[in-house]
Amino acid sequence: MTDHQASAAGLGQTDQAAGLRQLFGEGFARVWCLVSSLPGDPTVMVALGAANALRRAGQRVLLVDEVPLTNRNLLGGTPFPVRYDLGQVFAGSIGIEKVVKQVGDKLWYCVATKLRRAKEDKKARPPTLAERLQKAGIDIDVVIVASTDPHRGTHQLFADDMEHILISGTDEAAIEKSLHIVHELAVLFGGSPIPVMTVGGGSAESGHESFESLQSQALTLMDQPLEHQGWVRAMQFASADGGEGGDLMVPASLYRMMAGRIFPEGVVQEHGGESSEVDLSQVKA
Repeated sequence: MTDHQASAAGLGQTDQAAGLRQLFGEGFARVWCLVSSLPGDPTVMVALGAANALRRAGQRVLLVDEVPLTNRNLLGGTPFPVRYDLGQVFAGSIGIEKVVKQVGDKLWYCVATKLRRAKEDKKARPPTLAERLQKAGIDIDVVIVASTDPHRGTHQLFADDMEHILISGTDEAAIEKSLHIVHELAVLFGGSPIPVMTVGGGSAESGHESFESLQSQALTLMDQPLEHQGWVRAMQFASADGGEGGDLMVPASLYRMMAGRIFPEGVVQEHGGESSEVDLSQVKA
């Protein structure tokens, strides 16, 4: 491919993405939240993996890292070095261009660990993140928010029309945390089913059983329906004392699955070789 052809191809991808933004939201970026009851580090890695899958497909992606530093063990805290927080932007302290930084080809990153406090202190003000990006001329197709403790008021600051998917672990502690997340998201969904992907457990059956347990409690306590998006195997390493509770490793197949949920028209799905790791039998056509 010549330089001219490469330039034309890149321009075509940009034009296509811009056209899709016009189709789905008045030129604003599409905003999704991957909210998770998994530990902080694998939650961020799933979001980053999905972001990388999307950028390789030609989309311009912003990853918003909302996971508190107290909920992660990654050396350095965050996958990329940061100085400012999105909460400072919404409080009017600094401009968004100082917070949203390009960290790779078609990939931007920022943290939003202080945004909830700014909202609770009534310092955070509109417009939404999607509107701020457009106004600042930061050309983003997709925003992915990684969260382990969502706050409905905070998430309303990201976009007027924001999508969510809950990534739920399969053990009792994860199900309990997922139930808390469902309670927080229920108001935003207004009675519509919340999509849930189960991760972990030794088999697809355990994934389905954990979903049924979560759904039963959500219906009983909140009258909130859920929709199972499938199950993905995850590897649980032993902790230092030899018991459970060590680091969780999720397969790369989950990254592409999440990317396909977020931007189905922009990612080519590949299903070969994943049958033992992934079960989508419960997903509606």
